[in-house]
Amino acid sequence: MSTTIRRAHGKKNIVIYGGSFNPPHIGHAIAVEAVLRNFKCVEIWVMPSSERKDKRIGTLGKHRVKMLNILIKEFFGHSEIPVKISTLELERPGLTTTYDTKTELEKRYPKNKFYFLIGSELLWDIRYDWVKGNELWNNANFLAIRKPETKVPDKLPPNIKLVDKDIVWVNISSTIIRNFIKKGYSGIPYLLPKIASYIKKNGLFK
Repeated sequence: MSTTIRRAHGKKNIVIYGGSFNPPHIGHAIAVEAVLRNFKCVEIWVMPSSERKDKRIGTLGKHRVKMLNILIKEFFGHSEIPVKISTLELERPGLTTTYDTKTELEKRYPKNKFYFLIGSELLWDIRYDWVKGNELWNNANFLAIRKPETKVPDKLPPNIKLVDKDIVWVNISSTIIRNFIKKGYSGIPYLLPKIASYIKKNGLFK
């Protein structure tokens, strides 16, 4: 099921793609491409997170932003729908939470309607594991990319769009890539050569 929607009540749809992006890889680009193909929005904001309650990131935000710039320029430099980087979470002190990000975005940009892009496996976690998860479940807008190996819950958030059309999914994670780098592998699959060079030059993930 894929859903294309237009502006709701005159508001512009903006997709927020949050994550550690540590490092950004081809799988992240595939997720953005899935949105561009299946969802009507005016912009996509890729938002690297600061430290989270459930994950220690370690790599400085400035490095992740520079690597994201390489990825976006390579794949989406000429996209009709702008793909941008937002450093909102990196600039905010303390731990990253989706609830705080939603609150700040709606305060700063009241004329926009924000959709949080997630993998469908996270639909099992939102309500009970996320900070203020029940409020997010009922009030946040979600855009979920349906992963082929993941069962979707029978009960979904009220404001959700599922994307499962024209997706070529790759089973790769930043953790796997970091482990390859630590072991000294070269020519790592799903990692752009320019990003691999940046990682080597700056001694990341050693």
